[in-house]
Amino acid sequence: MKNRQFVVFVFLVMAFSVNAIIDTKQDKQEQETVTVIATFDGYEEEDGYAFLVQGEDDDEDEDIMYFSEVTPEVLKAVNLKSDSLIGERFQITYKTETYEDEDEYGYKETYEKYTIIKIKKM
Repeated sequence: MKNRQFVVFVFLVMAFSVNAIIDTKQDKQEQETVTVIATFDGYEEEDGYAFLVQGEDDDEDEDIMYFSEVTPEVLKAVNLKSDSLIGERFQITYKTETYEDEDEYGYKETYEKYTIIKIKKM
């Protein structure tokens, strides 16, 4: 009887340890940051801060990337709501957060939210 309890105890400890390791890895993935060189394209209240970045498929192509949030430190460094900065190049460090949203029919959609955490004018 005690041997069986010991085996169950060891199994539970192993299960909790594996879950803790998986949660830690997921947290690290969410906290990873990316740095890009981009051209400021303006601010819109609905979409956020727009930047032109080099396209992934074609070196000559540019994609628009929208950042919905900016840290207070970035806002102190650069006034991104100013039209005078349109066309200026910046080195941007941002983090990506993935979240799910459920509509009224119960369908879940996965979205990504980009937050600028550091910016430097080029």
